[in-house]
Amino acid sequence: MNIIETKPVGKIILNESTPDRSPRIEHYLIPYYQRGYRWDIENVEALLDDIHNFMRSDEENYCLQPIVVVPNIDENTHTIWEVIDGQQRLITMYIIFQFLNKNRYNIVFGQRTKSTDFLKELTFGTYNHDSPDFHFMSQAYDIVKNWFEIKCKNDIDYVDEFSTTLNKKVQVIWYQIEELKSFEEEESDNEIENKKIDIFNRLNIGKIPLTDAELIRALLLSKIKFGLSERESIMRQAEISNEWHQMEMELRNDEFWYFLNNKSKDDATSAIELIFKLIATDNTKKYSTYLWFEKQIRSDNDDTEKENALALWGKTKDYFNKMKYWFSNDNLYHFLGYILTINDNSISTLRRILENSNCKKDEFKDWAFNEIRESLVEVDLENLAYDKNYKNLKNVFLLHNVITTDNLNIAQKNRFPFNLYKEINNDGGWSIEHIHAQQSQEMKEEKAIKKWLEDTYKAIENINTIEKEIKKFDKNGKEQYVIEVVIIDNALKQEVINLIEADKINTDVFNLLKDKLIKIFESDSIHVLDNLALLSKKDNSTLNNSIFPVKRNKIIQMEKEGKYIPVTTRNVFFKYYNESDLQPFYWSKSDKKNYVKNIKEILKPFLS
Repeated sequence: MNIIETKPVGKIILNESTPDRSPRIEHYLIPYYQRGYRWDIENVEALLDDIHNFMRSDEENYCLQPIVVVPNIDENTHTIWEVIDGQQRLITMYIIFQFLNKNRYNIVFGQRTKSTDFLKELTFGTYNHDSPDFHFMSQAYDIVKNWFEIKCKNDIDYVDEFSTTLNKKVQVIWYQIEELKSFEEEESDNEIENKKIDIFNRLNIGKIPLTDAELIRALLLSKIKFGLSERESIMRQAEISNEWHQMEMELRNDEFWYFLNNKSKDDATSAIELIFKLIATDNTKKYSTYLWFEKQIRSDNDDTEKENALALWGKTKDYFNKMKYWFSNDNLYHFLGYILTINDNSISTLRRILENSNCKKDEFKDWAFNEIRESLVEVDLENLAYDKNYKNLKNVFLLHNVITTDNLNIAQKNRFPFNLYKEINNDGGWSIEHIHAQQSQEMKEEKAIKKWLEDTYKAIENINTIEKEIKKFDKNGKEQYVIEVVIIDNALKQEVINLIEADKINTDVFNLLKDKLIKIFESDSIHVLDNLALLSKKDNSTLNNSIFPVKRNKIIQMEKEGKYIPVTTRNVFFKYYNESDLQPFYWSKSDKKNYVKNIKEILKPFLS
């Protein structure tokens, strides 16, 4: 079983448990299959700066990335650690200790004996370009020297403080691979060496990234075997591994993942790490989640460590099962999905949801309901405006879509696709689309003009008249609406054709024609609720400057192409909110009235 633990740097230099060496200085072998030392100025300074910043902070410890080793025997039958991963950090720390004239471990380069000797004798002024190893080691030493000279100008005790911090407070994640021991008797040296090379290659091309999750897995499996026979240990570890795999696979389901997360699944190397971050109180930095788990498990008593590990694994399964229940329950799925979507920090929101879930099911549903109400507390549907309440408008339209989907009857039952919504949100985002045509900036690019003309002609080709509601005032100054018939005659259509067929388009002539056409289809509202709908920014850009029938045609085409169109946006352009007005080419007053009426009815329970 592989061993994983955290060690202060001082313990990887001098280790009292290391046998057969006097003094007990640890020895590290850099095998032949690894490239040489290659850290540049930026890498070395970053390590030094990180340690310095840690010294000046209130944090308890600072942890370096894992050092992966395999136990081996040198020519004198002494223990030596073969370094699979972490060479660059080990050598840089060696050079730091070399400059500080402090105790340091021994580093041996497999088939590069000159590099071994050069590193031991490295001092200021020994700059050498004979090999890449020599070059980068010399450069690193100079960087360390110059860095400390600056820091020590006004602090004569700085070196001692730094050295103490590095030895006692800076930690290393020690990952000791023991799995090769079982092969030693059965396989040849070459076969064992090939396995080491394989591990090295997989680590370094990222197929086995040492994430917090992978480190926690190794930690849990190493602790739960205490007190068990070899057979019992194998069976218990297999059980946990199977449970782990099941959770990982289910969490990687797109619908489940994007129900819980706003960020892309591609950004996560391990899905189960989400649960570990929820459990840990500290997950702000790389490996801080693992370090939190390691601290919670750590004890002087092996039985206690086992109990702590099992308790944390039990909590992991409990969190997973709770979230799986939310996902399976339609109401909770829609309520919590909305809450998680509108909040940027999924971790803090999930943690808050979990904290409030320890109650009866009905009470928890009521809590989620009230959370939605709270998110809309400042929303006044009558006065929502595109230019003043953009964020609130997006939340209103999102909730309108979510609850509309949740309210579908059993025969139509569907679930709001948070996965599709969030994939679009991470790829360009969502915007608020104007439903009917509006006056816009002049178009100048000929290709865009031609496209606009062609789309427009296709939309109006078979339209002869439009009945519009025109706002007027009676004798007493009272507002009223009357029907006005607008004719789209052949002469107007011919103007469009003429510009399409023109060798060169006169932009002034075009913009006058565009404004004339938009005027026909426009209504008396622009930036308010009855003229707005949710659409992806990429799709919205293809609809800009277009009249309603053009937009409708394009929405239909997008749907045919399999693009995700929110259900209420689809209903708008398919004119499902108005049964009495079936004309497909104009967004009428009746359409707007019924659209807003539906929004109000759907959202009424959630509005103050």
